[in-house]
Amino acid sequence: MWIVVGDPTSSGGKVITGSPFTAIDGKPVARITDSASCPTHQGSFPIVDGDPTCIVDGQPVALHGSKLSCGCSVLGVEQIRVHG
Repeated sequence: MWIVVGDPTSSGGKVITGSPFTAIDGKPVARITDSASCPTHQGSFPIVDGDPTCIVDGQPVALHGSKLSCGCSVLGVEQIRVHG
């Protein structure tokens, strides 16, 4: 599952940056080097791992469980598209 801006972290923070060009349902896709807030470690930290086989705007995409540099993880929220 791809991570997008607004998805939570394991410490209760949120993904705060993402691709300027690629989005899912209007939310920017998070990649390695994008950041998330971490209340446990009191700051924002870059995502340091992702899927090296899936590149979005020059960076590997972050997935559910990808680590932040502080050691916490990003958590995916199911993305549902409703067409009417």
